[in-house]
Amino acid sequence: RKAAARISPKLSPASRAKVYNDLDQITTNAPASAYSIPQSIRSDAFALNNADGSTTNPYAHGDEPIMAQNPGAVVRPIGTSRRVFLTNPSLTPTEIDGLAYRIRTMASNDAINSVIVANPLEDAMCNGDMSNNATCLPAFMEEGEVDITSLSRHEIEGGQFGKKPNVIKSILHERFGDGLGMPYVSNGYDARKIHEAGIAKDHARLERELMVPLVSLSRACRGSYDVTIDSSASKVPLVTFPHGLVTDAGYSLLSGSYVLATHSTAFRVLNPLRGLAFDPVGLSYLLPRVGWEFDQPSAQYSSAIASILTLTGYEANAEDMVSTGLATHYVGGPYKLNILERALMDLNSHENQPLHPKPKKLYGREHEKKYDINEIFHNQAVANVIQHLSEYDAAGADEYACYLKEELDDETGLFLKDKDPSLTMPDERNQIYGEIESDLVNWAATFGEAFAEPTVEGILERLREIAGTEAELEGREGCEEDVEVAKKAQSFASEMEKRSPLALSVANELLRQGSDDNETLESCMEREKASQMRLFSKKDGDFARWAESGCDVGLVEMPWGDSSLMRKKEDVYSGWAHSSVRDVSEDEIKEIVGV
Repeated sequence: RKAAARISPKLSPASRAKVYNDLDQITTNAPASAYSIPQSIRSDAFALNNADGSTTNPYAHGDEPIMAQNPGAVVRPIGTSRRVFLTNPSLTPTEIDGLAYRIRTMASNDAINSVIVANPLEDAMCNGDMSNNATCLPAFMEEGEVDITSLSRHEIEGGQFGKKPNVIKSILHERFGDGLGMPYVSNGYDARKIHEAGIAKDHARLERELMVPLVSLSRACRGSYDVTIDSSASKVPLVTFPHGLVTDAGYSLLSGSYVLATHSTAFRVLNPLRGLAFDPVGLSYLLPRVGWEFDQPSAQYSSAIASILTLTGYEANAEDMVSTGLATHYVGGPYKLNILERALMDLNSHENQPLHPKPKKLYGREHEKKYDINEIFHNQAVANVIQHLSEYDAAGADEYACYLKEELDDETGLFLKDKDPSLTMPDERNQIYGEIESDLVNWAATFGEAFAEPTVEGILERLREIAGTEAELEGREGCEEDVEVAKKAQSFASEMEKRSPLALSVANELLRQGSDDNETLESCMEREKASQMRLFSKKDGDFARWAESGCDVGLVEMPWGDSSLMRKKEDVYSGWAHSSVRDVSEDEIKEIVGV
C-alpha cells in the first residue's frame, strides 16, 4: 500500500487504482468481486467512460453480458471519511457482492469516522443528467485542489464535474419543487439483464450470484453480518444521502445508521410491475413496522402504510419517508452534501474520539477483557454533525418534549401551557416538526380499514366501493373531501390492477407473515429470497413474460443531454398469466411463499 501511494502521478487514475487493488488483493485475500468496485488511493479524479463510449476503466469486461463498462460504484477517501459514489442505479451481481465487501471493510475500520453513500450530486443541478460527469470527486472540491494532469481536454474545459454547478437553479428547484427531473439513485440491479444472462432460469446460479449478494449487501449496510473483517464488528456509521428515487432492492443502501433525505428523495416498490415481489433486503419485515423505531404517530397506521407502498406503488416523498422512519433526517437541498463532506473529513477517526484515557493494564492481568470506557462517546461527533445539518429528523416529534407531554399546549403541542406563544422563539419549540405533514400517513389513516383486508381481492373490493361514491357525492356542498377520497381510492385500485396479480398476492402474503411478532428480520429475508427465486424461475411466469416483452415499469425517461423538457414515459406490461387477483388461488400463493 505504501508503494501504491508513491506511484508516479504520470499514471492515469484508473491505472493507479488497478495497481493498488492488485496489491490489496495479495495482502488481504479479498474476493475478486471487491475489485469490480474501484477504490481510488489519491485525491485526484477517477475517470469514467468518455462521451464516445471509450473507457480507461480496467474492470470493464466486454465478454460479460451483465457487466457495464463503467463501474456501478466507486470508493474514494475524503479525509477521515470514505465516500461511495453510486455511478449507476443498477449494479451487476458481481458489483453487489463487491460493494457489500467494501462496506464491511470500511465499517469495521476504526481509522475512519464514517462512510457516505450518495449518487453523484455534483451534476444534480443539471436535471440529473450525468452525461458529462466524467469524474468522481468530493462535492466540495474546487479548482486547484485536484491533479488534473491525467484528465482529457474535454474534462478539464468542462470543470471537475464536466459542468459547473448551477447554484441558482438548485435553489429554485428546492423552493418550487420537482419539475426539473429526478435522478435515479438505485434500484439494486437490472432485472431484465438477469433474465438475458440466463441467471433467472438457473435456480442454483440465481441464489449464488444474485440473492446471496443482495442479502450480504443488506447486512453490510445495516452493520450486521456473519463473517466480519479481521474479526472486527461494524464500528463507524453508514450515512446515505439519496438525492432522487430509490426502488426495491436499492433500499438495502438505506439500511444504515443515517438516511438524509433531500427535497427530491423518494421511495417506491416497483417489482410487482415486473412480476416480482420483495427482494431479500427485509422490506416485508421493515414496512409493517414503520414509525416504531422513533415512536412516531405513523406507527399506528404502519400496516396500511406497508400495504399502500407495496401494492399500489405509491411514491413516498421526503416528508413521507421521514414521517415513517424510512429516512432519519431531512436536510433540504443537495448542496448540504458539500457541508457534510467538509465536516466529516476533518473529524477524528473512530479510534481517536475518546474523552477518557484508557484504563491502565496491570502486570499479570494483561489478558483481562476491559470495559471500553469511551464506548458511549464513539460516533457522537458524527451524530452531532448530522443533527446540525438537518432541518428536522424522524425522532424530532418528541425529541425535546418526551418528558413534558402533560405540560404541553393541548391544541398545538408546541408550547408550554399558560405561556404566551409570541414569547417562544422558533428554536425553543418543544416539537420541532409538529407542523410537518405526510400525505402517505394521511392516506393510510383514511384507508386503514380497506387495506386491513387479508387478501388483495378484498382490498380491491373495498377500494372500488369507496370509489363508487364519487358520482353520488360530486357537486354536493361540504362533500369535497369525500370526493377527493373517492378519487384516491379509484387511483389506488387502478394502480393495483396494472400489476401482476400473482406478484401482488405474494407480496401481500409476505407482508402478512412478516408483521407477526415472532418474525425476525433474518427470517423475513430468507422468505423473501425463496419467494423471489420461485417468481424469477417460474416457467412461463409473469417475470419471464415481462422480461421478454420489452416493456418497463412506467417511469419517465429523461435521455442524455439537456433534457428537462424531453420526457418519454415507459410502457407498462399487461399480459399477465392471471387476468385478475381473483384468478390467483391460495395454493399458488403457498407454492411461492411456502407454508
